[in-house]
Amino acid sequence: VPYSKVFEDVLLLGRALSSKGVVKGDRVMFLSDNRYAWIVTDLAIMSIGAITVPRGSDTPPQELVFILENSGCAHLVVETPELLDRHRETISGLKGLKTVFVMIGPQIHAPFGKIYSYQDILKEQTYSERDLHHFIENGNKIHSSDLLTIIYTSGTTGMPKGVRLTHANVMHNINCIPDIINLTSADRWLSILPSWHIFERTTEYVAFAQGCCLVYSSVKRFAQDLEQYRPTAVATVPRV
Repeated sequence: VPYSKVFEDVLLLGRALSSKGVVKGDRVMFLSDNRYAWIVTDLAIMSIGAITVPRGSDTPPQELVFILENSGCAHLVVETPELLDRHRETISGLKGLKTVFVMIGPQIHAPFGKIYSYQDILKEQTYSERDLHHFIENGNKIHSSDLLTIIYTSGTTGMPKGVRLTHANVMHNINCIPDIINLTSADRWLSILPSWHIFERTTEYVAFAQGCCLVYSSVKRFAQDLEQYRPTAVATVPRV
């Protein structure tokens, strides 16, 4: 996928989410494991000026409800229809939840319903100069002190705790890390850690900012992808 396609996908998804009521300052939780749609969703929400609350697909129902209510999320994005079915009963009674989006799968929206698949909201695949101007203008309205994301801890020592990070917090790493590790656009970064973890998420931003090639891998494919793509960088967490 070239960077031009990523840009278009982020613009189109941002426009679609906006048309369904996602506005600057809204908290948007999304449950998903590593995939291309993850980074597109993250950047699309960010481009609106909304606040991401990411979590993995293995989040238990009790933690899901707690995070949605504790963070004040108005919208939820889930990775698959199966994941939505797993949590449908859990989220059905949440009064503050306005809209639910499903990343992959067929069209599912019913009249007067609040659940949409990306297939429902991305029917229009073209954009105008006005859309492009609006997209860039929205980005220019975002300040470094604006809240970018709320990342919740794993919950191993009690209920998860939300960590608030601003655009400036994340941009500091993006500005500093490439020089420290001599990263250039010729590098190829293999992604293996969960994208919703801030360490992995930061490395993906750093790779994007430098124009690197980012390869999403998995535990099962890791050895195969190392051989096939021959990455120059891999983010990992040491075990002690």
